[in-house]
Amino acid sequence: MKNSKAFYMAVLILPWLTVPFLGKKAFKKYLPAAIFICTLTKAIDLFGERKNWWRFYKGIPPLDSMNFFNFGPYLVTSLWRLKLTYGNYPLYFISGSILHICFIFFGGLKFVNHYKIFTLEKLTKFQYLGINFIRASLLYAFQFINSKNVKSSKK
Repeated sequence: MKNSKAFYMAVLILPWLTVPFLGKKAFKKYLPAAIFICTLTKAIDLFGERKNWWRFYKGIPPLDSMNFFNFGPYLVTSLWRLKLTYGNYPLYFISGSILHICFIFFGGLKFVNHYKIFTLEKLTKFQYLGINFIRASLLYAFQFINSKNVKSSKK
């Protein structure tokens, strides 16, 4: 792909342009959960790559293409999802389900494959959807536990 360096940098930077609209309080509140889920996602990425579940493209060394996606749109989307839905689990679950289903079955996977971010190998779309549901549940659970810990430490 021509201008792949510019594309990877745009994937990383453009989502961060929305962060000021989150507000400082929400950013500080949800950042630990977003960092947790991105770190866990990186571990899952490495495990899945060894198992040939998916394949990542080179990116810009020393980073593979998924790092740009993980620390750009994925991290920022995690912040926004928590800000907009935290405290209302049914809304969180439904909105996340719609987001994941649209990404997997209505063009997102084609997009990331076409633009050389990653491609599924031995993993089916339904298995990938299951992984995304587990990650979404862990994101919400981490935020729930973190919020309880913050509240109890303020007492």
